Amino acid sequence: MRRAEWKVGLADPSTGIVLTPPGPLIPEPGMSDPHALVEGDTVYLFTGHDIGFGIPDWVMPDWRIYRSDDLRRWTQVGTIRPDDCYLGPGHTSCWAGDIAKRDGRYYWYFSNGSRETGVMVADRPEGPYTDALGGPLVDSFDPSVFIEDDGTPYLIYGMHTYRIARLKDSMTELDEAPRAIEVDRQGVFPSTDKNSLHKRNGIYYLSCSGYYATARSLYGPYTYRGLVGTGWGLDTGYAHGDFFAWKGGWYHVWCRYRDRTRDRIRDCFIAPVIYGSDGSMRDDLSQLV
Repeated sequence: MRRAEWKVGLADPSTGIVLTPPGPLIPEPGMSDPHALVEGDTVYLFTGHDIGFGIPDWVMPDWRIYRSDDLRRWTQVGTIRPDDCYLGPGHTSCWAGDIAKRDGRYYWYFSNGSRETGVMVADRPEGPYTDALGGPLVDSFDPSVFIEDDGTPYLIYGMHTYRIARLKDSMTELDEAPRAIEVDRQGVFPSTDKNSLHKRNGIYYLSCSGYYATARSLYGPYTYRGLVGTGWGLDTGYAHGDFFAWKGGWYHVWCRYRDRTRDRIRDCFIAPVIYGSDGSMRDDLSQLV
């Protein structure tokens, strides 16, 4: 799938130099809410699908699965439809989700708008996915899945106050009562939805949009650290995305609105992540993929 060329340069606020990196990951508009699954040298992106052109609201009829072996050329290899779960045909609130692999099966945790989180399962990353429960797993939205070093899975979800709970081995039941993640709440974090959680060198990184906080314990307390970058939607509070490791490096994938005053249409971008010795991180926007 050939990528579009980026037509408008962006001035680096620190240098004034106009950056002209490549354009969105795919030329078609509407790729949003990305979460990554890495299988060897292959990266799968599970994304939302915006179609509400000219409508100041989210119209999202399904989720899409893309595959790449180089982070530059992306091919759609699957579609997850609300018809195949309890949401049913004609549903247009297929909000953000996350993907996890366990014991050779793939679990897709999805948002029913801002109401709840369900789960679907497949035998291949590309699907087909089927409903695992016939109803919601938890009563809030925008889930992320974190797999601890010992293989224990956790579900993180919600808005404003993120909640975390250990999952059972089945991946379809909670193994403990959800608890609030403790964050010092400096700045705007976490005032927006769609979290992402990853771990590197013993440090847990909890992020929302381009904002992030760090902790030495999974449950917190987390300390607000700032932004991973400015521009490209990272400082808007709407840059839903994910961090993932691939071929020895770390990357950040996120989405940006084209014109949020007019509609809710987004595109996705990827940049390498640079980590500091103090546990900080930032996107290397000069190397935008």
